[in-house]
Amino acid sequence: MGDLFSVEKELGQGGQSSVCQIKRKSDGQLFACKSIRVTDNLEDQAELEMRVLTKLSKSTAKSGVVQLVDVFKEQEYYHLVMELCQCSLRDVLKDKGRLSEHEAALVIKKVARTVGEMHDMGIAHRDINTANILLGIKEKFDSIKVADFGTCWLSEGPGVKFRMSDLSGTQAYSAPEMVNSDDEYDEMVDVWGVGIVLYEILSGQFAFWVGRKEVPVTSLDWTDVSEEAKDLILQLLHLDPRKRLPIHEIEKHPWVVKHSAVQQELCLEMDLKPGLKRRRGDQEEAEESLVAKKVRLWSISCLDSFGE
Repeated sequence: MGDLFSVEKELGQGGQSSVCQIKRKSDGQLFACKSIRVTDNLEDQAELEMRVLTKLSKSTAKSGVVQLVDVFKEQEYYHLVMELCQCSLRDVLKDKGRLSEHEAALVIKKVARTVGEMHDMGIAHRDINTANILLGIKEKFDSIKVADFGTCWLSEGPGVKFRMSDLSGTQAYSAPEMVNSDDEYDEMVDVWGVGIVLYEILSGQFAFWVGRKEVPVTSLDWTDVSEEAKDLILQLLHLDPRKRLPIHEIEKHPWVVKHSAVQQELCLEMDLKPGLKRRRGDQEEAEESLVAKKVRLWSISCLDSFGE
């Protein structure tokens, strides 16, 4: 590997792995390299991560995951060469504090769609958090990539149910059913992770510092979160995983539909001649009232579908 790439700088460390920025000597192109120290209990997981990344790179989900470029195996390390992204969502939050509703809706729409496609392929991520959501271009929130498949789970074949029992991922984002290692759980733990991420990027706060079996969701600080967004978050953070909003339904939620489609309106507003302002009047207030009504109807229909 040293003949082909040179190490530029370290990007991060965690557990038995580290990530560096590397440069290809032939043309100067930059990549990220995840180096996994292979011990007896990590070799199988490293092989699984490579299999999953290879499978995703050939699927419809490839635009939403970090792309695997090459793999180098040494006696003690596996080196996964991947596309280099600009920064993580956590980095953005450190700079901005929190995201606007439009930015947050773009992020969640892309993440939910990608994770949904992964679930359709029998893959559970199990560590959805702001550090594992990357931006191809900083503050371009439609260039979102899901990364770090070091704790993922892959089913044995099509139609096989998700049945997991080990505690994996980052505890602050772990669903309650994961914390109790005696219980089996399924792919709905990823829905919980999406909900925690949405709360964090809208409020600028961690929802919980550690994973807990009993989670006081209603005690969260909702000061900077709109009622429509709160409705979605509470559906994602239902303590009963069977009653959580299905991953494929997230992008259809009225809040996501409204705020992920705002960009076109903003662009038109910026194109107005200097001195002209967009008039806010009865029509816009009526539209906002209609969105709130849609959210209420959406919640009722979901409850009917999932059962009380």
